Amino acid sequence: MPYSGSPKSESPGAIAPVIWYLLNLLALPVIGFIVLLTIAMKSGDAHALRRAHSKAAVYMSILGAVLISGGVAVCWLIYGNTGLFWTYAIVWAVVLHTSFVLWGMISLAQAIGNKPPAFPRRLL
Repeated sequence: MPYSGSPKSESPGAIAPVIWYLLNLLALPVIGFIVLLTIAMKSGDAHALRRAHSKAAVYMSILGAVLISGGVAVCWLIYGNTGLFWTYAIVWAVVLHTSFVLWGMISLAQAIGNKPPAFPRRLL
C-alpha cells in the first residue's frame, strides 16, 4: 500500500541507462558502454524520458573518452615522455573522470525524480 494513498504511476525506466553509464565509468568500462549502447539503440519506442537519458549517457560516454584521450595525446605531443607529461596526464584524467562521474550522479538524481537530464535539448 503506497504511503500517500495516491495511485502509483508507471515508471519511465530512465534509471537503467544512467546506472549503466555510471557502471561504465566506475566498474565495467567496456561492458558498461556496450550495454548502454544497446539500451540506447533499443529505446526508439520507449518513454521519452528514457530515450533522453539513454542518448545523453551515450553522448557523455563518447565525449568523455574523446576528451580524456585527446588531452593526454596532445600533452604527449607537447612534452614527450617526461615527468611533466605524466603529472599533467594524471591530473587531466582524474579531473575529467571525476567531472563525468558527478554529471552521472546528477543525472541519476534527475532520472529518479522523473526529470530530463542536464543536457542540451537539441541533441536529445
